[in-house]
Formats: sequence, structure tokens, C-alpha cells
Amino acid sequence: MKNRLCLCMAALGLILFAQRALGQSPITSISASYQAQSSSISSYSATPVGSGAFGSCNTTNYTYTYSNGTSNQYVLNSFNAAGNAWLAAPAAAAKVRVRRVDNANVTGSRNIVYMETTASTANACPAGSTLAFKPPYVDSMQLVLATGMLNQGTDNLFTNASNGDGNNNNIERVDIIFSGGLNTASPTQAGFAIFDRGVNNQHDPFRIVAITSLDTNGDPNGFGAAKTCTGGNGSNNGSWGHPTTAQGNKQFACYVLRKDVSDTRLRASSKVNQEIGGVFYTFSDLGISAGQQLYGYALLGPDGVANPSTAQLLNLNNSTVYPTTTTEAAGGGLDLVAVNSVFATGSYVVLPVSITSFTGDVKNSQAQLRWQVSDSRSTTVALQRSSDGVSWNTVYGPATDDSFTDRAMPSGTSYYRLVVATMSGQSSYSQMLTLHQASTIGDISWKVFPTVVEKGQTITLNGLTDGHYTVSFYNASGSCRRTTANVFSGQARIGLPGTALPAGVYWLSLSSAGKQLPGNGRLFIR
Repeated sequence: MKNRLCLCMAALGLILFAQRALGQSPITSISASYQAQSSSISSYSATPVGSGAFGSCNTTNYTYTYSNGTSNQYVLNSFNAAGNAWLAAPAAAAKVRVRRVDNANVTGSRNIVYMETTASTANACPAGSTLAFKPPYVDSMQLVLATGMLNQGTDNLFTNASNGDGNNNNIERVDIIFSGGLNTASPTQAGFAIFDRGVNNQHDPFRIVAITSLDTNGDPNGFGAAKTCTGGNGSNNGSWGHPTTAQGNKQFACYVLRKDVSDTRLRASSKVNQEIGGVFYTFSDLGISAGQQLYGYALLGPDGVANPSTAQLLNLNNSTVYPTTTTEAAGGGLDLVAVNSVFATGSYVVLPVSITSFTGDVKNSQAQLRWQVSDSRSTTVALQRSSDGVSWNTVYGPATDDSFTDRAMPSGTSYYRLVVATMSGQSSYSQMLTLHQASTIGDISWKVFPTVVEKGQTITLNGLTDGHYTVSFYNASGSCRRTTANVFSGQARIGLPGTALPAGVYWLSLSSAGKQLPGNGRLFIR
């Protein structure tokens, strides 16, 4: 029995080694939940476009409606890949830049996106006069790709020709840029997830390169080595993963929407009923070493030069790198899902370049903040505070030392972040700290649901301020297991820590930014 176990473990090791040698890991499970989001545009009337799926009704006026109901945007909370659970890291938000080169079929700024519909199935030329969507209205591919949601994205991103619905693009590269850069002390513990909407286990190929430097305009001017993700799925090539519905996947009923240069609003052009697959690249997979500055990544089609140099990548008119006749069959079919964030394991936090630590706590109704930067001689630091995590005001800076006591901290919950500016004018942000006044924190009433669970089941935390939390599980013997939770819209879904907690009664406690929250939850694991 022992020898058989050793052989199994050795085989597993070979599989994992083979996957790592390919430079990526399949995403094996997903945890996500809907959040409510209003739309700036609620409805309008327009005809469909194209001669494909909607060709027989392209003169019919449909009413397009957005943000229907409260289940609008499907937020990715966490996923599993390479034996780890990965959470969105509290780093600065990314900018998405779509790089276009006009071709024989498309010129100008054509925007093609897809969104989940409220219908259980998306049908071409549906009966009735309304096309109703869950997400809010967004008609820019750049903005859609920056939303971080699983139920919207782009369609056939690198396809230039031969699309049956006329949905050809003139996009040759997509840059996901973190302007202030990222500082990774452990490059195997942080990375990027790429999701594709598509047929089960038939996901599309692409190439990915690390962005290693930016010019004075904030655009890439340095790249790492290109990595190729082959089409298919992880069971036959070690690239894409396609979780089952039991592992968190779901089929999205979607319409593909297009806005040409002459259009006022998005118009339906195709329909899809598909699930999603995912692949994960650590910073190390992309060739980034410990302490090396990283400014994001770029995606391009798989049909050009396999290992382009930085000079070749910078020349968007180089057709050997960026062919302008790419078809879906040639590899242009990536339906990129709108998730472009930094992800990390629960034990590691990604910090922007120059910021090596940022901590704080509340004493005597005052916020005491401390920080360190890697090069104080060539940077300036400012401390900002917010009451909602959206609007910020500078409370100290340019800083002359590495700490500050905010004696004017208001009652309630306050958020803090650092802004570090380099001599070249580039700025980066620290992770956000959430601090609570003692008089207010006692009013927080958080809950756990359900309270009776099976081993491996996901639980939900409610009633919390958005932010990053540590969740501790204690049993009667005092044994403790910990995990982390990112709270969005007052709610977080987390898996039970460890491979399997023994059956029994557990008490949950929460802490944030080094401060313990009052109260506890009780959980019975059967």
C-alpha cells in the first residue's frame, strides 16, 4: 500500500511539474456571487446589426434594457489553481488599453462586447420586443475589460476576418497596465487570471507577455518573453482549466453587442450560451523575479512570431507579429472575460512598487499609521483618507517621516492609503487599510450563513464593511485555522480552511488591519 501511495504521489508530482513547465496552471474551481449595480443608461430602442444570427430580424426595433433586477454583475471572489486558493490582491486598479490597427474589414473604434441576459437561454431574433440584460450599460471594450466581472467581456478579440456575424475586430494587442508598478517579494505567490467564455474544454489560444517598463506617457516600452497558451483544456494540454458547475462554473446566456463608429448605442449581433474556462500565470511564470518591477501584462493573438522582441512588440504595424487577416480558426477567437486584476494567496499581499509595508491601528480614537518605502530619496509619499473607499482626501504629505497619527479621525469607519510619486511623475497606491473607531466598531453586527455545513462547503459572511479580513476558526480544544476574505458589497463567500476541518463546533472571529472585530459566529460542521 505504501509503495502504491508513493507511485501515486510521484505521478501527481510529474503532472504538476509538467503543468508548471508549460508556464501556467489550469483554474480548477471558481467562487463568485452577484452584486447589484445600477446603469447610467436604462433603456433605448435599436435594430440588430449584421446578416448572421440576427439577419432575419435586422429591421426589427428591440428595446434594450440594462441592470435588470439586483443580480447584475457576477463578481469573482476567489479561484483555485496550482494547489492554492487565490484572492484579489489589494493593489492599484489596472488600466486597460486596446491597441488597434485598421484592416480590410474594420477601421476606427468598433466596440464588440457580450453581456448576460435575464433570459434562461439566449435566442437569435427572440420573440417579443425586449432584450433585457443583467449588467449595466457599457459600450467601451476598454471599460468593460476593467470591470472585473465574469458575466461580461469581449467577443473574438483578435479576429480580423471571416466572422459569420460580421463581428470582426481591428485589435492586435490588449495592455493591462498597473501604472505605479507592482512589487513582488514572492513571485510564485501572485499572478494574473485569464478567463475565456467558450465551448466546454475548447478554449482559445493566445500569447501573453509581462510589461516590464513604461514610458513617460504611461504606455509599455519594455516586455518580457512571450508565453503561449494553447487552445483546448487542461486535461489534454495543461493550459486551460474548465471547472464543472459543481466547482463554481455556470452557463451564461449572453448576447454579443456591437457599436460601430456610426452607431449611437450597442446593438445585438449574435447570441451565445456558454460557460467559462480559466488559466493562471504567476509572476514567476511570466519571467518576473523577486523584487523585479512589473507593470502588468499584454495579450496578443497566437498566429504571429512566437517569441517577438520588445522592438517587434512595440511596432503594431509589424504584420509578422500582428497579422491583420487573423480568423477564428487561426486563433483569433479569444472571448476575453472582464477579469483583469492581481491575485495572491491568502498569506501574501502584493504591494505597488516602492511600498514595502503599510500598517495601522486605532488607539485613543486616533489612527496611528506606519509605512516604509524602498527608495525614499527618489519618491514622495502622501497619506490619504476616505469615508467610503472611493473619494479620497490627503491628510498628510508630502511626508517627512514614516508615520503619522490622524488625530482628526472621524467616528465610524475610515479607509487609508498611501500615494507614492516618483520623480518621473508616476504614482502608485498602497493597499487600503480599514480602521474603525472603538465606539463604532461595537455597532457592527456581522453574521455567518449557513451555520450548519458539510465538509468543504462554502459559507457566507454578511454585514461587513468592504475590505480585506482574516477569518479564524476555533474549536473547543483551542485549535485554530485561518483563512482570508475579501468583502464586496457587505458580503464575502469563503471556503472552509484546510483540506477538511474535523466535524464539530467552531467559533469564528474576524480581524481587519490588525484589529479584532467584536462578536463571533458559531458553525457546526457535520
